[in-house]
Amino acid sequence: MIRPLQTTPDHKPGIAPAPRSGEQAPPFRAEIEGMRGVAVLLVLLYHCTFPLCAGGYVGVDVFFVISGYLITRLLLHDLDSEAFSLKAFYIRRLRRLYPATVATTALTVVAGVIILSPPHLKELGSSSIATLLSVSNFYFSSAGGYFATAAKLKPLLHTWSLGVEEQFYLVWPLSFWLIYRIRLFRRFSFVLIGAACVCGLLLSQFWIGRNPAQAYFLLPFRAHQLLIGALAVEVERRLRPIDASAAQWLSGLGLAALVVCAVLFDESTPFPGFASAAPALATFLVVVAGSAHAVNRLLILPLLTWVGRLSYSIYLAHWPIVVYARYLHGDQFETIEKWLLLVASIAAGALLHYGVEKPWRLGAGERRWREAAGVGLAGFTAIALTGVLVMTNGWPQRMALAPEKRDYAEEVEFAFLRGYRDGVLKEGTAESGRKVLIFGDSMMQNYVPALMGIPQFRAADVTVVTRGGCVLGWGALRIVNHGVDRECRLFRDTIFHGKSRYDVVVWAQNWAGYGGTLFVERGSGVAPATGDGVALWREIIDGTLAQLTRRSGKVVMIGPPLTIEGIPETLDRIGPITDTRQITAALTQLREVRAGERDRLQDSLRQIAGDALLIDPRAIVCPTGSCRLHDDRTSYFLDSNHFTAAMTPVIAPLLQQQVAPALLVLSVRGFEDRTRRVSAGSAESWSSQR
Repeated sequence: MIRPLQTTPDHKPGIAPAPRSGEQAPPFRAEIEGMRGVAVLLVLLYHCTFPLCAGGYVGVDVFFVISGYLITRLLLHDLDSEAFSLKAFYIRRLRRLYPATVATTALTVVAGVIILSPPHLKELGSSSIATLLSVSNFYFSSAGGYFATAAKLKPLLHTWSLGVEEQFYLVWPLSFWLIYRIRLFRRFSFVLIGAACVCGLLLSQFWIGRNPAQAYFLLPFRAHQLLIGALAVEVERRLRPIDASAAQWLSGLGLAALVVCAVLFDESTPFPGFASAAPALATFLVVVAGSAHAVNRLLILPLLTWVGRLSYSIYLAHWPIVVYARYLHGDQFETIEKWLLLVASIAAGALLHYGVEKPWRLGAGERRWREAAGVGLAGFTAIALTGVLVMTNGWPQRMALAPEKRDYAEEVEFAFLRGYRDGVLKEGTAESGRKVLIFGDSMMQNYVPALMGIPQFRAADVTVVTRGGCVLGWGALRIVNHGVDRECRLFRDTIFHGKSRYDVVVWAQNWAGYGGTLFVERGSGVAPATGDGVALWREIIDGTLAQLTRRSGKVVMIGPPLTIEGIPETLDRIGPITDTRQITAALTQLREVRAGERDRLQDSLRQIAGDALLIDPRAIVCPTGSCRLHDDRTSYFLDSNHFTAAMTPVIAPLLQQQVAPALLVLSVRGFEDRTRRVSAGSAESWSSQR
């Protein structure tokens, strides 16, 4: 959300230099200020997790419509008065919006240095650069959806809406100028804008099924809401003033519809798409109803208009406060904590408004260009400084100031990411002359550090091909958002299209995962994998084992992972000031769930594993029948099925026992015997050819 235009009585809205003598700026509309107050309060109630406002995110849609309306109204005024200037427009936007954005970003990063873990601080550095370049919506569209759990720990996630509006400001002034200047376009401007709204809405609905994150974050799929605001200007121009009675009904209907959206919508509602038309049209009704009606008395309440006047700064300030509270204390807020977050957000927004936004917005006219240049310089300086956080991988040296937090963070991180990375890796010393292939998704990554600690594996020439969420089986494909996971297919082809032979192959996947995204590539095309449980994987497993058996001495498969619940929410958020005692106290809540379902999956997998050595993770995690989930200080699980680094030394000896049959193939004596047999066979073959 962006509050692009000031509509307070003491400073009339406008985008060009002050109106010429005798000209009147568009009249101030207090009810629109009140609607901004309603919009930002809906967003606050939603982000502070008040249960009756599960759809409060529609407040952003209200801002979009209001922004489209005010921008278009002022563009029309300036064009009519021949005061339109693109240069003045963009300078004004920069001075009005950018100082508060720079201040918010800078303060958020400073707080992040104190609070965040290195990986999260690195991500904050990347998102802050995107925010300052007004492209954060592109950044977050490629980094997960708005409602994803990980997204709730991104302190600048809310700036996506600023990116949408700022990009709209780049396109719309020139587009509207073109409509205004060409007589035919101007005559049919209502039809043109209306058609654009409809097309944008249909595109938004269509794109939800193809890429929900892009549909949520990017301008092409949000433009219909901004254009609905522009359409309200056209309605005002072409229709006679609405009588007070009809206006009251329209405004009342709009407010009621907005409340219904905020109450009935939730994170499962497909959005934006057709659902986004409801809050947008509700705002449209309030805007076109005008000021002459009784409902207006509610919207012009002094407190509500004051909140509306501060809405841009409140919006900027609130989300980092909520994220850092969640980061330090977990995702569940008590009722008193929710109210404290709401009050703190409004207070911080007031400080930002009166300390930064308002002084810069009201700067003297003759200094506007110089001040705009200063704002731009401040932004680029902030970009350079936050770039350091990215280049230093989140400045991990900070953790040395809190050694106990640093040590704890190292224990609970995902061990694979500490010493390895996604992709194709070459590991081992190759001293034994043996060759090993290890491949799979993040379930395989659970075991790589422990496997590489086994002497026979460490002495071999080891190829590791893994990536989280990647199905690496013969003919397997993942199709997400109507597109093939091309990187995953490339890794798959690296395994099966090569000619290398291996002494041992180790394969693991999340056999209970992927569901409707799992496809099988055949000569006749691509078809969805069918069946439940292991039956879904049957064709892929059969093909994979057939291929690998011809190219390896021993195939090892690792079965379905255990599913653990009760993981402390702040376990993966260890920063310099994290209270690890809260985590330790919560470890007693860890428990395995869906054990019977997992065991049945393991039995089914055993039936189709053939000659492959199938390892049961339960034998590693629960060797005595009782599962080892923590050590009274540190959790062995980072989330429901990924291990922490503390788990590696625990499972290493047990895993070595389980893979013992494969270790025989890798032993040095076995290698010498096999080499002697291969050499003798080669010599005999050569003699027969002679």
